[in-house]
Amino acid sequence: MLKDKIMQIIENENNIELFPIEKLYAEKLGLIDENSSIGEKKWMFPVIERCLKETEEVIKEEDASFMDTPITYFTNQIEEFVFLDSPALETVRVDGMAFETDDVFHTFTVLFGLKIQKKWGPFLKDYLKEHVGLQTSSAMFSDQDGLWDVNVPLDALDGFQRDMPLAEAVDLAYRFIFTMLETLEVSN
Repeated sequence: MLKDKIMQIIENENNIELFPIEKLYAEKLGLIDENSSIGEKKWMFPVIERCLKETEEVIKEEDASFMDTPITYFTNQIEEFVFLDSPALETVRVDGMAFETDDVFHTFTVLFGLKIQKKWGPFLKDYLKEHVGLQTSSAMFSDQDGLWDVNVPLDALDGFQRDMPLAEAVDLAYRFIFTMLETLEVSN
């Protein structure tokens, strides 16, 4: 799963760039050594859309500067969410991310579509229960698109800060998903 994706990056690129968590993983598995010339991957977001929760209508397509907006933006704009997509999300098998403030719990939330088989449902639900609690997280499989629709409270993740920029919240969510998939890979 992760191993194959990281190997593809390493084998198919001349100037290899990895996020720090990916680099540590590649070193741990012996895919690269600590002296390998690896650049640090930067986030790129070809899609940044602010949308209305009720209708999912796009309010505005934002530019990259919106990623500097503090996550608390959604406290005051509770009727909105932002949808993001990035080629980097393919590594963790994620089909886009949405960030918002939960209407009921008033927590900062990331929602994403996760491309793993339906049979991994018990693992996914147990992992979420153990690491973020079940009351504010959820995972439901959609037979229509073959994705797990996952909802995770950012507030429950180690390293979360209320004033963090959206770009850092994306990175935090990415590391959580990466670690979850690494745990899945190791346990099987």
